[in-house]
Amino acid sequence: MAIEMYKYAGYPSGKQIRQAAEALVKKHPCLKEKTGTGYDAWKNSLFFKMGNYRTKLSRAGLKEVSVNAGKRSRLHPTAPSAHSQIKRPRRGEINYLPNYPAGESKDSLEAQRNELHSEFQKAPAERDGPLIFLLMQRTFALRREEIINSPRPIAELRERWPALFCEAQLYKEVHRITNQNLPFNFFAALDKYTPQLLNLYKEKQTGTLGKKMAALLSDYSKQDNDIQATRTAVLFGLALYLKEDASEIFKSCKEVDFEESRTGAVTLLALTEDNPSAVPFNPQHVTVILEDQVVLSHKYWVDALVLLFGLIYALHLEYPAKLKGFFEFIQVVLLNLDDGRRQIKPKLLSLKNELELGV
Repeated sequence: MAIEMYKYAGYPSGKQIRQAAEALVKKHPCLKEKTGTGYDAWKNSLFFKMGNYRTKLSRAGLKEVSVNAGKRSRLHPTAPSAHSQIKRPRRGEINYLPNYPAGESKDSLEAQRNELHSEFQKAPAERDGPLIFLLMQRTFALRREEIINSPRPIAELRERWPALFCEAQLYKEVHRITNQNLPFNFFAALDKYTPQLLNLYKEKQTGTLGKKMAALLSDYSKQDNDIQATRTAVLFGLALYLKEDASEIFKSCKEVDFEESRTGAVTLLALTEDNPSAVPFNPQHVTVILEDQVVLSHKYWVDALVLLFGLIYALHLEYPAKLKGFFEFIQVVLLNLDDGRRQIKPKLLSLKNELELGV
């Protein structure tokens, strides 16, 4: 059971362990207990079995669990405590910290990284796309080890892994981590919930929130029947609906102010000819900024947001504190990336339930 459970999650939540115990007694009724739910003791047993199995895997050198081994003990009294800097999947990642491929070492993967870096020094038209994909696939374990165990500044990561800041390779990286086609799944879910979200926004008529929402919907009504404008309105409205301040992350400016405005830890900066304080329905282009570095850009605001979300996963970044609920909505509701380890915020759960009931 521990081996089978590990195939789905290295650190299963209490809910997942309960589901496994319930499935066990359902498959084998002779194991059902006579009291309680019929599987309480099995649930406790599986909890400890998973811990013992992780210990064995750690001793065998499996990185996903060995990274959390070797904490403070009688033999290592100066080591960090058992609950400090635990590294484990937090957002439903499937390939969180993989081992090196068979037959590869850190030196051999570093040589392939250098080859990948050399390929990106060529002009875009001269780059070998299939070779870049192959090298990115082979060096995935080395890249994850660096990003998770030895976090580096964004500027240094761009220098070491330039392909990671290319749109096509970024989406492939997110697929390796989550097994999801990020743009396809994001837009499919967003478009599915768009009518319900717009109806919820229209119901907000009172208070400061009502005024801001009315102004947003008024600006949206002036746009042509354009899918990009609709998606932009829905996502800007989502931040308002969740009562989160997006002003420091979602910014707009005119071309003359671009160089002065291109700063921030995590920022989407839209270059617009219109009022910079308005929602960027028709931007000239949108740049993704991380640690004051312009890392990617796109013609459309929503596509730039998807790129930002992909970078957060690929670079193992924290969600911006002032828009944490917004990004958790994308993770849990739109992409269904949730390992069940923690309860989502009540306002997100309420919104999620309303949307699911309306589908």
